[in-house]
Amino acid sequence: MAQEAGSRGPIGWVSMRTDAAGDPRPFDALLATVRRLVAPGGCAWHEAQTHESLTQFLVEETAELIDAIERQLPPSEIQSELGDVLYQVLFHAAIAERDGEGYEFDGIASTLNEKLVRRHPHVFGDRGYMTVEELHAEWERLKEDAAGEDRGSRGPLEGIPAGMPTLARAAKVIERLKRAGLIDPGAGDAYPEDPLAALIGPDEQRLAEFGIGDAMLAMLMRANRAGVDPDRALRLAVDRLTARVLHDEG
Repeated sequence: MAQEAGSRGPIGWVSMRTDAAGDPRPFDALLATVRRLVAPGGCAWHEAQTHESLTQFLVEETAELIDAIERQLPPSEIQSELGDVLYQVLFHAAIAERDGEGYEFDGIASTLNEKLVRRHPHVFGDRGYMTVEELHAEWERLKEDAAGEDRGSRGPLEGIPAGMPTLARAAKVIERLKRAGLIDPGAGDAYPEDPLAALIGPDEQRLAEFGIGDAMLAMLMRANRAGVDPDRALRLAVDRLTARVLHDEG
């Protein structure tokens, strides 16, 4: 039977469940380790980090996980990359807990669990079987309802992170506008006209920039129609180009 154990650390008691042998369960041991690293008297580098300073590492670790998945690396390597992403989440949570920001590990887990249950009434409620299309529509509706409660009325583009990679953000904008009935990617490669385009004048550099941007937007419309992830398609295209160039060089 699992037992509760506690160890005294710089930021207070860390409760850890143990297995039948009396050893801390892996996740509890991990939480205790991360807490110890960020606590006063722990690791100086960890103690100095902030949410802002860590964002680059979250992006990098996520990119490395995606790369491992797409390259179909051995399960042990994917497991390691998943651990690195999890570490970033726990790092942020430990900082918030240490600095008294109003949330911590248990709060994050509880909020996430409640959200998952609420957004899956067909599993945890009485909605019954739903098709993939119905699930997608229901998921979006539930998210919109929750966002409306938190922020009041919101437009179709609200909540799209400004920090998303440009291509991924553009694809997200297209999907949101399509769901709102504001554009129809299936009608062809048309895109919303820019009313300022005719006023640019003879600046060829600016015209080229507008033309390329419009062409890319049209390609994203095409990707949306085909159900293709444009970010992944571009990454794979770059991989093919790299492989071809390196092969030719070899």
